[in-house]
Amino acid sequence: MAVYPEDTAAVAVVLYENCEVKYDVSDGDFIVRTSHTARIKILKSAGLNRADISIPFYTGNSRAQSEKISGISGYAYNLVNGKTERTKLAKEHIFEEKSTENWRRMKIAIPNVKVGSVFEMKYEKASPYYSILDDFAFQSSIPVKYCCYQVTIPEYFKFRKRTSGYEPLDYWEKEINLRFLFGSGKSLTCNGKEMTFVAVNLPAMKGDSYVWNKNDYISRVTFDLMNVNVPGVYYKDFSVSWQEIDKRLMEDENFGKQLRVSNLMKDELAAVLKDDMTAEGKVVAVLDLVKAKMQWNEDDALYVDNLKKAVKEGKGSSAEMNAALICLLRDAGFDAYPVVMSLRSHGRIFSTFPTLKSLNYFITGVNINGKPIYMDASHKYGTVNVIPDDCMVEEARCIFKERPGQWVDLHELGRNSYMTSIIASFNEDGKLAGNVQKIMNGVPCMTYCRKVDKQKSIDETREEMENDLNVAISDLEQGKPQDVAVMEKFSFVNNETTTDDEYIYINSLIFPYVTDNPFKAETRKLPIEYSYPYDHVTSITLIIPEGYTIEEIPTPERITLGDKQITYLYQVQKAEKNVQIIQRISIRQTLYPVTDYQHVRDFWAHVVNKNNAQLVLKRL
Repeated sequence: MAVYPEDTAAVAVVLYENCEVKYDVSDGDFIVRTSHTARIKILKSAGLNRADISIPFYTGNSRAQSEKISGISGYAYNLVNGKTERTKLAKEHIFEEKSTENWRRMKIAIPNVKVGSVFEMKYEKASPYYSILDDFAFQSSIPVKYCCYQVTIPEYFKFRKRTSGYEPLDYWEKEINLRFLFGSGKSLTCNGKEMTFVAVNLPAMKGDSYVWNKNDYISRVTFDLMNVNVPGVYYKDFSVSWQEIDKRLMEDENFGKQLRVSNLMKDELAAVLKDDMTAEGKVVAVLDLVKAKMQWNEDDALYVDNLKKAVKEGKGSSAEMNAALICLLRDAGFDAYPVVMSLRSHGRIFSTFPTLKSLNYFITGVNINGKPIYMDASHKYGTVNVIPDDCMVEEARCIFKERPGQWVDLHELGRNSYMTSIIASFNEDGKLAGNVQKIMNGVPCMTYCRKVDKQKSIDETREEMENDLNVAISDLEQGKPQDVAVMEKFSFVNNETTTDDEYIYINSLIFPYVTDNPFKAETRKLPIEYSYPYDHVTSITLIIPEGYTIEEIPTPERITLGDKQITYLYQVQKAEKNVQIIQRISIRQTLYPVTDYQHVRDFWAHVVNKNNAQLVLKRL
């Protein structure tokens, strides 16, 4: 097979995948043993990296607390002169590497894999953490011909299962007899449940435009332990509510107890707080203090390693920086609290499926005059209610000191805007020239400041802008990165548009916002998810050159989608010596189901038409 018929663009295809999960006994206690087999066909050179395999596993403080990878084997199969040639995976292609303090990866490179190869890979994982069953995903970024996931669970373990995703799974279960040997001739016989999930002809899960995380929609199965019950011998309840998760976190040495530290920066805090400040002004001053005294080490974390050490060294994870902010705000008399979540990049939380393992991050919340505001101390250019879009999730949980936790929606937080003003005319050389001023607020401001921070030089940025806009740029001014709103200014000359011709054709917006519809496909499987709500406003003033008049001008237009979820305004005001055009795009709602796709697609088709519209001037 040179091309996979169901997806001719596929770089590789999973021909067969089988994963079996069973309970076993080791050192007198239960373990979970996972056996995994996969066979993959490489179709294009871009798929060769599939033969580089990484298997994460946990290492605790002892062998009994550590997972173990064993039984690794693999082969590459190639057609050579009409015959199958098999290359075996050797030990020199297998090695371990340390990821974090308690996590390692088994790295495996299948040899002699090329375009046209089929390779096979097998391994086993033994885990002492029998209360945890790993999630299993049936889909990936390449298509899957056949996939089977089978789980056998003794009657003593009661799990709650959840399946998700758009692609169907065949499922059946049956009761079976199980027998476990505990050593010294002792054995245990019990009933068990064998659950089998099979998927066939799954399409590749490709990242679509305007989707936060495609993995939210992958077909998968998840298990969460509710209780262990050996009648007359042992019972433990593992089922949890979100209230219990709140309690666990606040009692944890590396979470709640780290938020009780006081006097972290006693003198510095006293110096930045002034009596004449408003409450919000004091909060901003404390936030700025943390960002001035500490630097983010680019580690996203839920748990705090060592808060005092991080403050002393002036560097820490997101958890340590937000923990410092919470502690300082409490020292300043504010009711500050952690807001825990799963980042967009990690996947959504299901609030109806309480589990601690779904959480991986927290930011800071504080109430001012009865209204909550949110901050992320780890991001240099964030401020009050301006947090990274990765944190702007639908469901985040506020954990308070003396009252029950509650869910909050952050996905439409804050006011975000781009405002562009252009004044253009024809210079003495007859070329279109003008001045541009841009003002960005909210997340766009934070994004712009990060970009400025990383640029090599302003001259290099100017050259990139010239290439993108196809004009000559001068007098480029960039706003200060610490500003809540940031401004950019520059002057331009367009060498292609001149007064040499009888007709002058000018894009009515000079620098159009969007020239292609972002939603090209006729149909769509996934919902539309904008990063955040925003306003994008462009104001154009074009001075008509002497000896010319307006021959053709686009017509005004106003479009509203739903209950003002998305609005578009295109206004034209014509005077004797100039023309003014205003375009405004407002995105108020950020999430749209697939049923709204055609409406959203049609909306952007109108916007694209206006952004490509020409203003025509004619010589008198």
